[in-house]
Amino acid sequence: MSALNFDDTDEHVITQSKLISLNSKYATDKLNGDKLSMLSFDFNNIASKDKDTLYHTIAIQSAEIPSSYYNVNDNNNKISIRETTAFETITIAEGNYDANSFAAAFKVAFEATFTYSATLSYNSTTGKYSLVSSQTNQSLTLNVEATTAKTLLGIPETATGTLDFPYSATPSYFPLPVNFLGVTKIKVASNALAGDNYDSASLNTTTLVDTLSTTAVNFGITIFNSLGRESYVKAKRIDEIDIQMRDQNNRLLDFNGVNWTMTIILNTHKRQLFSKRDGTINFDKLVRFEKAQEETETLKEELKDISFVNITK
Repeated sequence: MSALNFDDTDEHVITQSKLISLNSKYATDKLNGDKLSMLSFDFNNIASKDKDTLYHTIAIQSAEIPSSYYNVNDNNNKISIRETTAFETITIAEGNYDANSFAAAFKVAFEATFTYSATLSYNSTTGKYSLVSSQTNQSLTLNVEATTAKTLLGIPETATGTLDFPYSATPSYFPLPVNFLGVTKIKVASNALAGDNYDSASLNTTTLVDTLSTTAVNFGITIFNSLGRESYVKAKRIDEIDIQMRDQNNRLLDFNGVNWTMTIILNTHKRQLFSKRDGTINFDKLVRFEKAQEETETLKEELKDISFVNITK
């Protein structure tokens, strides 16, 4: 038998792909309860670490995301306002609003807190709100820093101090157009699957895996299909997968108990030896087999020599 020659081998990089189907319903841990935007799935050895593994890449192949989140929620539904002496905080009930329905909800909440009434009026030409008290000569003042509904009302996110709305025949408008767009982008992040992706929220590498543009109407569903992009994964071994779902402002979403699904493709890039003689894969096994055969042949020859010596004696 000819001796093993490593010049008869080629080394190539092969890709092994695995599909990972995720359903928030079956998460091992739901870290923010029915919001379903911070979950972990305790799998068993999805990707093992071995000497032949070079690196992993992942891609979100598909996702089905319900638009069960609200554009007015506990992140942006508070307005701090003063009618006479002290600032009071009024809270708008969570839900999906447009400019007119929000103005109606504001009026109800205002009347439940203050002596008089006040009106948010929406100008459809400029897209801006004006604010005026129903009481003659009564001015209103907003505490901007204590108001979380700044974007909805048309106040710059970076604004500070107060905004005054004096009683006048000419209405006083908020600085910017209102914004009830709500969630426009979903950022999918994972510590276990983190790579080298960047996010302007931190201007640095983050645990961001991919972003999904929302396309569904309220209470509809966003269907995402792969764009063919892959992300490098820093980890070599993967057992547990954690998923965080955030909006464009980096705030965790609240799916209100409605489950989402997602399919991830995990590509493992590995070194692989091939035999030039017959194209055999897993050449390391062939090496061990041929070495064992050589040792067997050597042992047979040694036994023949021992038998010949015994006969001649």
